[in-house]
Amino acid sequence: MSAHVGDHQRAAYQTSKAGINALTRHVASRWGKQGIRCNCVSPGVVMTESAEKMALTPEALEFARMTMPSPRFGQPGDLAGVVAFLLSDDAEWINGQVWSINGGAMLRE
Repeated sequence: MSAHVGDHQRAAYQTSKAGINALTRHVASRWGKQGIRCNCVSPGVVMTESAEKMALTPEALEFARMTMPSPRFGQPGDLAGVVAFLLSDDAEWINGQVWSINGGAMLRE
């Protein structure tokens, strides 16, 4: 989500995320004719073991919880299912897309 929102403190982090999105589209457009697919998953707050140990304050987590339509944060399995689908033959016509998997925390096109 950082590639799409403003943040007055983490310019390099946001720039790197926007670069990943652009690289996804580049790879898809450059090598798509050769059958190469490139898609990106852009997750919101996912409660992994490492995320629980990060410096997310209780206040930050509460703010995130209040601003998203989903009643919960993501779990690793939420992303795993999406990635498995994108890697499957069922997704062979999906290319160059950035999928926001974030419980509706960022509603956009």
